[in-house]
Amino acid sequence: MQLWLKLLLSYLAVICATLLLAVGGISGALRVKESFNKVNREVIPHLLALKDLRYAGLRIVSSSMEYAFLTSVQGVDQENARMEEIRLIAEGRERFQVSLAICRTMLAQGKEQQPLEQTGQALLAASSEYLAVVRVGASARQLLASKERFENAEQEFLKEVNSAHDREMANLGRHTAATFDSVSSAVTRFVVVSLVAISGALILGVALSLSISRRIRLLKDAASQVAAGRRDIVLPVTAHDEIASVSLCFNGMVERLRDYEAELDAANSYLDSVITTMPEALTVVSVDGSILDVNRATELMFGYPREELVGRQFADLFLERNRGDALVATVTASTGLVEEEAMLSARDGRELHVSLSATMLDLKGKRERFLCLSHDVTKRKQAEQEVHNLAYFDQLTGLANRTLFYDRSSQALARCRRYGESFAILFFDLDHFKDVNDTMGHHAGDLLLQLVVSRIGGIVRASDTFARLGGDEFAILCASVAGPDGAATLAEKLLALMKDPFEVDGRQIYTGASIGIVLFPDDGSDIATLLKNADLAMYAAKGGGGNQYQFFSETLNMKAQERASIERALREALEKEQVSVHYQPQIQLKTGKVVAMEALARWYDEKLGAVAPARFIPVAEQTGLIRELGAWVLKTACAQCKQWHLNGHPLVISVNVSIKQVMQEDFSEMVVDTLLETGLEPKYLDLELTESMLMDNAAESVALLRMFKSLGVKISIDDFGTGYSSLSYLKNFSVDRIKIDQSFVRDITIREDAAGIVKAIVAIGHSMGVTVIAEGVESEEEEAKLRACRCDEVQGYLYARPMPAAEAEAFLVADREVPSSDSLYLDESEVGGG
Repeated sequence: MQLWLKLLLSYLAVICATLLLAVGGISGALRVKESFNKVNREVIPHLLALKDLRYAGLRIVSSSMEYAFLTSVQGVDQENARMEEIRLIAEGRERFQVSLAICRTMLAQGKEQQPLEQTGQALLAASSEYLAVVRVGASARQLLASKERFENAEQEFLKEVNSAHDREMANLGRHTAATFDSVSSAVTRFVVVSLVAISGALILGVALSLSISRRIRLLKDAASQVAAGRRDIVLPVTAHDEIASVSLCFNGMVERLRDYEAELDAANSYLDSVITTMPEALTVVSVDGSILDVNRATELMFGYPREELVGRQFADLFLERNRGDALVATVTASTGLVEEEAMLSARDGRELHVSLSATMLDLKGKRERFLCLSHDVTKRKQAEQEVHNLAYFDQLTGLANRTLFYDRSSQALARCRRYGESFAILFFDLDHFKDVNDTMGHHAGDLLLQLVVSRIGGIVRASDTFARLGGDEFAILCASVAGPDGAATLAEKLLALMKDPFEVDGRQIYTGASIGIVLFPDDGSDIATLLKNADLAMYAAKGGGGNQYQFFSETLNMKAQERASIERALREALEKEQVSVHYQPQIQLKTGKVVAMEALARWYDEKLGAVAPARFIPVAEQTGLIRELGAWVLKTACAQCKQWHLNGHPLVISVNVSIKQVMQEDFSEMVVDTLLETGLEPKYLDLELTESMLMDNAAESVALLRMFKSLGVKISIDDFGTGYSSLSYLKNFSVDRIKIDQSFVRDITIREDAAGIVKAIVAIGHSMGVTVIAEGVESEEEEAKLRACRCDEVQGYLYARPMPAAEAEAFLVADREVPSSDSLYLDESEVGGG
């Protein structure tokens, strides 16, 4: 039963007891009222009626006696009195009759006449008789006899009235006793009912209260035990009320608390295992700086067992104790996370670079300790230092790299601007360094660079910055220099150091340096400009033969500006397709027929006029425009050659290729795509590469040329004889033609050694089965000499200048009308002749 229902029943019991008390009280009161009503209704009226009857009878007697007295006394006044008495007797009689009738009615107990009525009627009759005797003046004896009868009737009447009065008084006593009995009975019943009702309600209330209090006490005791730590408490549930629901909730709460504690224990165990196994060192430190607890990682990091760390001052672990004390003070005064890095000391003396993260613990409003995570970042710092070295220092030589050199130069620039000072930059590279790499290998080249740096480092001041900018390019920043003379003095020291040979792999190597010098603020107001101008000066020194220094001048700047203007104009010309291709025929000496056309790029600019290839080709190579220019020339030339084939001129198209083009990764794909797009067969394409270009990249060139040979593309070596080719490499190149440089052709008529060189080149070519062509033929005498040297083909102004496609078409048409031989190349018997 629900608790509220029990309480309701107890309240209803109290209400019922109250109602019973009220009903009992009302019932007793009604009985008392009935008794009083009965007295008032029956006894009191009887007494009053008897009283009135008695009064009326006495009045009749007194009036009759007064009348008899007055009658015996003669006189007028007595007459009036007598008459008054008669009136009073009449009224008394009337009142007596009424009272007697009332008494007769009230006291009637049957049909027979009651004594009171009889005595009353007898009193009236005696009164009437007595008055009559008096009125007639009877004799005294009659009068006394009548008076005696009247008095006897009066006594009988009063006796009967008194008797009736006594009876009624006895009846009144009985009714009064009955009333008191009713009151006593009502009081007794009220007391009994009250006791029963109150006792029942009290017993019910006490029982209910005891039951509730007992169960609440059980609940309280169970809660106290749970609060004390017991988790095996289970309250018995024997009812189905609110307390039972609370008990069920309590049992559920205890069960969930057991589950939560189990989970908490598991979480604590997990947390303990995490803290134990976590890689970061965890230290609990009090506000006074003493260590309260540590985890396993702390022991491993510092090398101390936990027993030696607990109780020790945290600041003792710092290399600088004041840093530890400052950290403790900062953390205890802070409300957030405190992070910093510091150097700590391990037990074995190792210095640890540690990242510290500390925060106060607020436990119930008390800030008595803090947690400190210590992460060993020593390896990270070492790695950062290595990254820093990689970012700012050259790994081969240990010098500053380009990035650090720019940074130091920017600092020197800012300082000199502020104080009006100057500084110098010496930009230099090694002469013939590439020859060392090619002949002895890159390992030897690296050793040479290290030896050069070691030798030069001895004269570089601590305030200067010596940097390797890449390859064999170096720069020295002289932060404080005494004008051009000071820079020149340092340059001369450098050149002097380079005169002595360097011993590399047991061989002595001689090298020099080409040095470009710039001064701030004369030669530039920013680092980029200064380095650009230093590079110009260095190339000017190298162009002068090397092993010298060159100050930057306005002339060099003008050349650089000219190159920049050519670059801008060339870029625009390529966008607007203002570059054209001219063609120069290549003639077979034996037949005089055109066997090939060399495609040559020509450019006419409205501002610059006709720009020679020697001016814009190097610019295109330096700026990367050679890729676009070369691709366009190749495509135009192949398309034109295909058109000539369709027009009946089956000749070869020769296209010069720059080293910048060849070194591009997609160069071979571009050639193949061009052939496919134009429809030209590969055997009609002849790629001309300079001898020096092939020798500078011998290994790469062999692989590239073999690939082109596999496609059927012809390969020619241009400017042969100027690059000091290795015959073994020349054999590996598998070329189709070698082109004798025009410098030998010009001297062939005036110098015997030149003719001998040409003759030797032709012999080498023929011995290898290679066609030999001479370029720059401008006279018939030169042609005759070449014939005598058994040269295969010629090219030059003697036959035709480079011309547009339309003029070249006309030239080919005219050439077809000349009788030709069936052979394009010399046969074996001709090759062997002298």
